[in-house]
Amino acid sequence: MENAVYWSGRQVGIECAGRILWFASAPAQAIAAYGASEPPTPQADTVVARNLAMPRSYDPLHVPD
Repeated sequence: MENAVYWSGRQVGIECAGRILWFASAPAQAIAAYGASEPPTPQADTVVARNLAMPRSYDPLHVPD
């Protein structure tokens, strides 16, 4: 079960299985207050990158080349 992590009244992360997954917008003070040994490193999000791709538009009257 996931639990929200709050700092100064706003959600800054999600705790699951004893680990906190920090949002990119989480302030460094919040991360330090929860005892993280090092700040999180940004990682590529392949799901977001995949969803940003634009498919070709569908035109039922277009004849393929």
